[in-house]
Amino acid sequence: MNTYLRVLRLVRPYLTFILLSMFFMVVFSLLSGFSIVMIAPFLEALFTPETADIAVTGAAGSHAIVVPDTLGVADAVTRADDLQRSFSVTGLRDDLMARLKAWLHRDTKMETLWVIVLVFFILNLVKNLSGYLQTVCTDYVQHSFIRDLRNRLFEKFTSLPLSFYHNHRAGELISRATNDVLVVNRSVNVSFTNLARDPVMIVMYLAMALLLSWRLTLLAMLVLPLSMLIIVRIGKKLRKYSHRQQEKMANITTRLQETISGIRVVKAFTSEGRENARFRAESQRLFKDLFKIARMQRLSSPLTEQLSVLVGLFVLWYGGRQVLGGGELPPHLFILFLFFVFSLGRPIKELSQVNNAIQEGLAAAERVFAVLDHPVEILENARAAALTDVRGDIELRGVRFSYRDGAPVLKGVDLKVEPGEVVALVGASGAGKSTLVDLIPRFYDPTEGQVLLDGHDLRDLTLASLRGAVGLVTQEVILFNDTVRNNIAYGLPDVGIDEMVAAARAANAHDFIVAMPDGYDTLIGDRGLKLSGGQRQRLSIARAILKNPPVLILDEATSALDTESEKLVQEAIDRLVRDRTTIVIAHRLSTIQHVDRIYVMQAGRIVQIGDHEALLADTAGPYRTLHDLQFRT
Repeated sequence: MNTYLRVLRLVRPYLTFILLSMFFMVVFSLLSGFSIVMIAPFLEALFTPETADIAVTGAAGSHAIVVPDTLGVADAVTRADDLQRSFSVTGLRDDLMARLKAWLHRDTKMETLWVIVLVFFILNLVKNLSGYLQTVCTDYVQHSFIRDLRNRLFEKFTSLPLSFYHNHRAGELISRATNDVLVVNRSVNVSFTNLARDPVMIVMYLAMALLLSWRLTLLAMLVLPLSMLIIVRIGKKLRKYSHRQQEKMANITTRLQETISGIRVVKAFTSEGRENARFRAESQRLFKDLFKIARMQRLSSPLTEQLSVLVGLFVLWYGGRQVLGGGELPPHLFILFLFFVFSLGRPIKELSQVNNAIQEGLAAAERVFAVLDHPVEILENARAAALTDVRGDIELRGVRFSYRDGAPVLKGVDLKVEPGEVVALVGASGAGKSTLVDLIPRFYDPTEGQVLLDGHDLRDLTLASLRGAVGLVTQEVILFNDTVRNNIAYGLPDVGIDEMVAAARAANAHDFIVAMPDGYDTLIGDRGLKLSGGQRQRLSIARAILKNPPVLILDEATSALDTESEKLVQEAIDRLVRDRTTIVIAHRLSTIQHVDRIYVMQAGRIVQIGDHEALLADTAGPYRTLHDLQFRT
């Protein structure tokens, strides 16, 4: 229930459209009921004689004499019963029907019939217009809801820490933003189209049926408790199966995303058959859950309908006996009563489907809210200050770091970089180099210790000013399915073309860009797959150069370049890092021989500090070992 109420709170901004939808819904339901009421005067107009006759029965065995009611005997009898009948349901029914007949009555039956047909037409016209306006209002609410929920989910994705993405598959998160949101949307849709409309129609039809015959109505209502029991029991199972089905759908999305992203590797290892088999297995598991859900959904409708038919047939038999035996209900009103009773079947049947959709929606909503409720670990201090006039003084004091529930990655790291210095981090894979530099733009907070920029603890600075002061070129190049221009100027919408070209030239990218069909306006494809590895890396470097940050982090920045490009880019980087604080991560020791200082890391600790020549002179040190491994002949 809490999950359902939370979903409904998300549509609160559209309360005006919801109220309008409910208004048109009530109008639609009332006119639907009144359209059925019009059947009674229609039948009377067709089958009742022009003048009311009275059967005066003589003594036993004599013939019945029928005389015209010219003496007003019927009126006298009616007046005698008026007081008693005015306090009964039957009296109220007859009074309302009499008023309706009086309003519709004309001089001849043909004229009355024309009036009834005209009223029928107007009622249905207004009813259908109300139904249309109700669906328009509902559609506006549900499409606004799905837009807002997706926007909130996307904004949450961008605010969550990197550690969140270490523990969740990309395909699973995509599934929550697409498949799960659609399922929640269906739940909201039926809530406003059926959950509000069908109960009104049920109440309307029941009220009219009670007015016609409360005894027969109570008999017909025997189906309701049984129907509700079926709906609730099936709904509970549907929610459980829906959870499983949405997890399977997330697996399908993950398998698609991983295979398409890694299609080069799949083909290189001729693993198409293996990947096809894995996908078929995931599809089969999803099929089984979907088929179970389909069986459940299809079961509730025929069961409730069959119960309604059984009760309706019993009412038909019992009520028919009453009519034939001269009971309280005349034939035309009994037919009207049957219309109301059998009309109850559709909204009751729809309600069973509503519960199914709601249970599926709640299961999906729980998965969506699990993301929305995930804590944002990197938060700004309420008193955070914007960083201005950045010098680039970086310091780590006793920094320890471990990923959640993992072994320590950094163990008591102390590091000092003066403004304008260029330092390098080297070490084997897994030594903690990339984790260390991830602390500087505050992608993570240290488990212990402090990271400072210009003497300020990073947690006391606004994220926008901190990250605006840091440029990053990552080992894994991240490009978007956009133009070259927009990829280089990412995050810098007001940059001029001259600045962009200068940055591209500095990164040795301008020549291959202008050789492309549309130059800087060329689309580079998903993740830049239309470019070579070296071209992608150079665009990433151009992006960092254009940003012109006081602090620059080059994480394996030249690892994807060929020898010629590496030389040209290295020269550009040497010019770029002048008077700029720069931290370089490199496996190729040839690229860092002229940096101010080198930090050698092993197993999360800094084990050596010095320049290239000093570290090389220590023949027993780890730096010399790395050097010899790279340059041995």
